[in-house]
Amino acid sequence: MSDEDEKKKLGLNLIFKTIVYAFAVFGVLFILILLGILGIMSPVNVAVNIPEKTVLAVDFDVPYAEVRGDDFFAEFTDVPVYSFFDLIRAINAAADDERVKALAATVNVSSLGLAQIQDVVTAIEFFKSRGKEVYIHSNSMGAFGGGTKEYYLASAFDKIWLQSAASIGMTGVHIEVPFFKNLLQKIGVEPEFYARREYKTAAESLISSGFTPAHKEEMSKLGSGLFSQLAEGIAQARGLEVGEVKNIIDKAPIFGQEAVAEYKLADKIGYKQDMEEELAEKYDAEIMDINDYMYAVDDYPGGDLPQVAFLALEGSIESGQSFNNPVREAIIGSETVRSQLEELGELENLRALIVRINSPGGDYAASDEIFHALKKFKQDKKIPIVVSMGDYAASGGYFIALAGDYIVAEPATITGSIGVLGGKVVLSKLWKKLNINWEELNYGKNAGILSVNHKFGPEERKLFNTSLDMVYDDFTLKVSEERNIDKVEDIAGGRVWLGQDAVENGLVDELGGIETALKKAKELGGIIPGANFGLIYYPRRQSFQEKLAGFLENGGGLPAIKVLENSGINMDEFGLLQRLQYDAALPPFKLEM
Repeated sequence: MSDEDEKKKLGLNLIFKTIVYAFAVFGVLFILILLGILGIMSPVNVAVNIPEKTVLAVDFDVPYAEVRGDDFFAEFTDVPVYSFFDLIRAINAAADDERVKALAATVNVSSLGLAQIQDVVTAIEFFKSRGKEVYIHSNSMGAFGGGTKEYYLASAFDKIWLQSAASIGMTGVHIEVPFFKNLLQKIGVEPEFYARREYKTAAESLISSGFTPAHKEEMSKLGSGLFSQLAEGIAQARGLEVGEVKNIIDKAPIFGQEAVAEYKLADKIGYKQDMEEELAEKYDAEIMDINDYMYAVDDYPGGDLPQVAFLALEGSIESGQSFNNPVREAIIGSETVRSQLEELGELENLRALIVRINSPGGDYAASDEIFHALKKFKQDKKIPIVVSMGDYAASGGYFIALAGDYIVAEPATITGSIGVLGGKVVLSKLWKKLNINWEELNYGKNAGILSVNHKFGPEERKLFNTSLDMVYDDFTLKVSEERNIDKVEDIAGGRVWLGQDAVENGLVDELGGIETALKKAKELGGIIPGANFGLIYYPRRQSFQEKLAGFLENGGGLPAIKVLENSGINMDEFGLLQRLQYDAALPPFKLEM
């Protein structure tokens, strides 16, 4: 082939590649534009016809996050756009809706935490108090084990149906904690962390090879407390003795026929379709999914009515912007919260703010920033703040809660953990194994204090611990001032509390869920019981441009999560380990019930 022919060939290849890349780019742009047009054309509120006789169907296996799904692909996928707040509000609204005659639920493996389930149980009891029946079906509670919280939820229903081959995996409470010290030693990594105080155990996963006495004490207190709540709740709901329930748990999993005949844990064997057909015939009604029903239960109107705002905060706490990314726990960004409060501050008739917190904590400085923003907001607006705690509101999450005039938590809410920790991971031995040498030049006595290439020197260690003392003193002082508690050290020191204990020691004011918080907010805001009011949910709906910008900024998360899952990494466990980067967070542990 001549040089001229070779040049022509190369030129044609270049043109071909250019065309292919151009089509690829235009293809992506076309898809984005098409999605944008669809988003603009899609109605914000879909008109839903609720039949005059309705049986409401609820699937408790559907994940209901605390924050409404509002990302780039939310409107084009099966991912629920509704939040846990919407679920509770829909059940409560259905209780007083004459068209809704009964409720038919499903539960197998639920993503709801125990505190959320306790809130659901309260809503179910309210529904039943209106003279309406509730039924629930399962084809297997839990995956052979780990179905205790699912059965706790099911026990609140009038009738429990099981599929013939189903099992009730109510095997109790299981806690697992990872410890990496031995592995880190092998590869030459030395974690150097310090905590305030002995019960602030988040770094133990790095610096210990097993439980310390204080760490084991806290985890044991947590596990036994949750176990007691589960056993007592099931016993009361099913008319059993607590001892009977604990004996059954020790024999679980319990299989379908024996669950009905021998242990009285269920009422009928059959399929979900059979249950729904029976209810449809009994009430001469149509089955309606609760997600469709939620379309009709819109936020309460505003206008000239007095208004209550509901701000949902879920995830680990950091400086900057909030975002949800499937590769890690959701993030509560201090800058985002401040912006949201500024928008809420424009509401003229705002009477109260409910802050819903579901957070294991995070960065102390960011938590302090949100605490200050909330305090300033209520002072400027001259309105009360009521805090509603979800499954977690601990460490930095509890710090945020201190801004509330009144704090509500479920019995199973994990809170407290008033303490801080900090340190660094030293890699000098790893570099030696890899035959890598680092040289340092420092201009300032303590310029290299956070270098990972050496441990703290005596003076550096003293300075670092002094900073931890200052942060811990600041945290405990704020707890003392905001909660009017004299002997804070008795309940601080990093100790973790369940909601029922937090009420007794003064960290929480009342046991309850979202509805309890709403009633208190109306009361403190001077809204007369039974009067009409507006309910404003935040975060507000994002525009398409905001969703697209967030998607591009965070890379979507989907490709990364797929790679990690294909590598055998459990994403929940991966998210837990990321808590080790924070100075005001719960320790990483896996909890199965």
